[in-house]
Amino acid sequence: MRVLLLGATGNLGSRCIPTLLAHNHNLTVYVRNPAKLHALISPLLISRLTIVVGDATDATGIKSAILDNDCDALVDTAGNQVLPWKENLLAKIARAVSDAATEAGKERGMAMRVWLIGGLGVLEYPGTGLPAIASAQHQGTLSVLESVPLSAVRWSLLCVAVMKPALATIEALDAPRDHQLVIKAGSPPEWEDHWVRNLPLVGMFLNLVVEVAAYTTQLEDVADLMAEDLKSGSEEWVGKKVGMKQRRKAD
Repeated sequence: MRVLLLGATGNLGSRCIPTLLAHNHNLTVYVRNPAKLHALISPLLISRLTIVVGDATDATGIKSAILDNDCDALVDTAGNQVLPWKENLLAKIARAVSDAATEAGKERGMAMRVWLIGGLGVLEYPGTGLPAIASAQHQGTLSVLESVPLSAVRWSLLCVAVMKPALATIEALDAPRDHQLVIKAGSPPEWEDHWVRNLPLVGMFLNLVVEVAAYTTQLEDVADLMAEDLKSGSEEWVGKKVGMKQRRKAD
């Protein structure tokens, strides 16, 4: 596919670059700071990219990047959850992406395939949910997406917790990584209750704290999940919140 990547200078976005290329996608990156991109990744990777300068909250710029480069899919890794007193851009970015993808799809007569990043806290949990402060900003992203019909944008929201790099550097790949993730729509896969769940008053909250730690994933695996899905053309995760967990070595 011809993919437009937002957030290419971030921890996840930069690792999406070699992964998308390894899956034989044609890649355009949309960044505010091309110099930062050049400092992050190798000249070999840079030579395989089309680079467009723009802001992730600018729907007009994103739409132009889509149409000018004939992109049929978009991966949005831009933005971060911020402290409550700082400006939250996640919902603004989601709105810009959804508006741009909708308008581009209308002009071409085909809805775009879009992956966006949300937080683990917007998933549904057995018997409870995360505190609102943990998921409020990502909930804004979900609210934007749920207001968009799937006939306009074929979106998926990948709900992540802590992500850590498996490799210290970002280099070209000879072949896809083949992610080691367990995936489930709607709720976290393999969710478990611990003995603390039975404590009065605070049990459910403590169980969340204990269990969420088990949902740390590797950035490279998260990137591969999205790249693999786009290559397959699957509709399995369209219109869904997608949870994931690192696969146990014995699985």
